Amino acid sequence: MSSDIVDLWAERAVKLIALAFAAFVFWTAAMGQFPNIQQRATALALTFAMGFLLYPSRIKALGAWARLIDLALLGVTVAACLYVIINYWDIMMFPADPSPLAIALGIGLCAMIFELSRRTIGWSFGILMLAFSAYALWGHLIPGRLGHAPASVGLIVDTLYMGTGGIWGELMDVYASLLVLFVLFSSLMMATGAGQAFIDIGQLVAGRFTGGPAKIAVVASAFVGSVTGSSVTNVAMTGTFTIPMMKRLGYKPEVAGAIEATASSGGQITPPMMGAGLFLMAEMLDMGVGQIMLVAAIPALLFYISVLSAVHFESRREGVRAVPKEELPQARIVLAPRAVLPVVLPFAVLIGSLAIGFSAQRAILYAIISMVLAYLICAPALRDVPTRLLNIVAALADSGRALVTMGALMAAAAMVVSVIGFFGIGPKLSELVLSLGQGHLVATLLLSGFVVMVIGMGVPTTAAYVLGASVIALALQKLGVEQLSAHMFIFYFATLSALTPPVCAAVFVAAGIAEAPWFAVAWQTMRFAVIKYILPFIFVFHPALLLQGDTLDFLQNLAFVAIGAIGLSAAFAGFLFNRLRLWERIVLGLISVAVLWPEPVTSVAALIPLAGLGGFNWVRARAQTATAA
Repeated sequence: MSSDIVDLWAERAVKLIALAFAAFVFWTAAMGQFPNIQQRATALALTFAMGFLLYPSRIKALGAWARLIDLALLGVTVAACLYVIINYWDIMMFPADPSPLAIALGIGLCAMIFELSRRTIGWSFGILMLAFSAYALWGHLIPGRLGHAPASVGLIVDTLYMGTGGIWGELMDVYASLLVLFVLFSSLMMATGAGQAFIDIGQLVAGRFTGGPAKIAVVASAFVGSVTGSSVTNVAMTGTFTIPMMKRLGYKPEVAGAIEATASSGGQITPPMMGAGLFLMAEMLDMGVGQIMLVAAIPALLFYISVLSAVHFESRREGVRAVPKEELPQARIVLAPRAVLPVVLPFAVLIGSLAIGFSAQRAILYAIISMVLAYLICAPALRDVPTRLLNIVAALADSGRALVTMGALMAAAAMVVSVIGFFGIGPKLSELVLSLGQGHLVATLLLSGFVVMVIGMGVPTTAAYVLGASVIALALQKLGVEQLSAHMFIFYFATLSALTPPVCAAVFVAAGIAEAPWFAVAWQTMRFAVIKYILPFIFVFHPALLLQGDTLDFLQNLAFVAIGAIGLSAAFAGFLFNRLRLWERIVLGLISVAVLWPEPVTSVAALIPLAGLGGFNWVRARAQTATAA
């Protein structure tokens, strides 16, 4: 049998498994979940069944027979999951040393998690898993405080496999109960036309202003990125439309790619979805998902104020105008109820359900139901309903790849986090970070941000955030940083790895679409996204922006940060009301940093020279306009 035929049958099997997985998740969300390990082990088994079929071992010498290896790996995974499902009550009620069979299955499952994460995420996370596994086995040989007491293989397997503190812990709980629903929600949103609807709305809202094509990219990417939760996916989806438009209307290729990469990175920090980070942060902080949405809204708003300002100043400097009116979609078509309802209603139901006290799981389920009903009701004609039903089924069937990537990542992260917790690595590494920072908050913050970005190179934001929170959060809290501020600091730096060289996946994709050198795109991206590098520090020094203070503090800090962000955008763009000379750009940048300074007296004092420089630039712009006239 040829490899093509085998791959075709494997693809069909994945679609059937994805549909079964969706049915399982919908049923348990509506009727109640199975006991913890049973629910999570079922989710893992179904995920890995799709994973080993979607990401086969490519051994050329064996050809199609290489699939037998994948079936063997799948068999090990299923056997390990079935063991804990069948023996769940004995494991919970009569804990004992694991049997030889349990040890073998536990080791086998850990190996399968490593292998599938290597195939889906890459070697970067696999190396981390190997490093922590080696530490668990041989860390007792390390002298000093970084070492640990000897631990047998049986004890390690018992920790990872035979309880709810290892593979079957909180991360797999979040995956099985929430993230699967989020992935299905995202797949359905894109399949029902939300992606194009967001782009159309972006054109309608921003296309008629100065720098319209770039502002379309910012608005559309904010919507799409919030649903997909991935900067790279966002660039690939919206960039194919926005980048060519920006180039055609006057932007340099590297600038067009940078604007799209920057805007796409904002989707992960934008409520109401924020990708997987929203649910993980809520779980780690033991806060409601709705509360995290509310807290994250202000920083996201400040990010987009900064990016839109940077785009506006860049467009004014380069003389890029609005999108021609004849190229913009018609409002009556874009805003027609049939087009808007399937897009807007799910978000309204999600936010409303959370606001009145439903769990996040129920809220997403209700949002999915409302989206499907709206999509069917808004069909142009009754004869189109069967086609739309098939589109829904196809979207669920095609969600397998996204589910596998997320599931493999969460299983691998659960292993690493369990080792970190069991052997006390977190406190040890946090002490090391504090030691290197010598107890100084700013130095420790700089070091922590660098560490999180390094962790995030080559791994998804979710993994970087989980690992960073396991190690860095404790160090920051020891220096007096609020827990929420510490986690937001880590989460924002985790998202920056997609933009920052040398490993900047979103930039690579944008550069490919723009047909520009990736390093030039990366440099321009860092210029447009400058506020995103500063916001994590603002969370620490201006905690009122995260709703940790009174209303007056919040409004005061919001005003200072917004003004400072706009000033920085102008300084990096080299334009305010007119082109800025080099000395003006430097002075404006320094004044803007002073406005952002945590001392209110400094911020207020900096407003005076800021107003003076702005007024000087405005007068010069008016004079040049009068001369030209």
